Amino acid sequence: MAGAEAVISHLVVRTFQIPCAHAPALSPLPIDPALSPRSAAEELGYTFLPCVLVGLSRSPQFINPSSTSQPSDIWADQVDAVIIPATACGGSAVLSFSHTSTQIITVSDNHTRLNVSAEQLGIPILNVHSYLEALGVLVVHRAGISAAALRSDLASIREL
Repeated sequence: MAGAEAVISHLVVRTFQIPCAHAPALSPLPIDPALSPRSAAEELGYTFLPCVLVGLSRSPQFINPSSTSQPSDIWADQVDAVIIPATACGGSAVLSFSHTSTQIITVSDNHTRLNVSAEQLGIPILNVHSYLEALGVLVVHRAGISAAALRSDLASIREL
């Protein structure tokens, strides 16, 4: 059942307030003779678990509001923008940010298997084509310029 792992991961996060992720379990792939040593663990394990564990080790950690906060702690109200693939809008963080002033920027040329769009959920977003364009949106926003002011709505020149 596709997606059951994701539901379990979300329940673990919500219940225990700890980061959680899952990895697919696939049949072994043929060994690539030109394999990079950096990806050997992935190739041998064929569950992609090593990269999931590395991602978890770098993931945001939960902070108890009653604990002493550190200068490096980031709170949700300090997040100005979130950049995500255009088809990955169904996560709890994106849904939470959709009710705040945080700008959600979706990237259309990064396709995912999730296939949950902002339009399906009624989430206000700014869609761009690439991560480079998303970076440009962040730069103009920081400079106090509206990204909409830089878009051209003029039709192409046509013969009369």
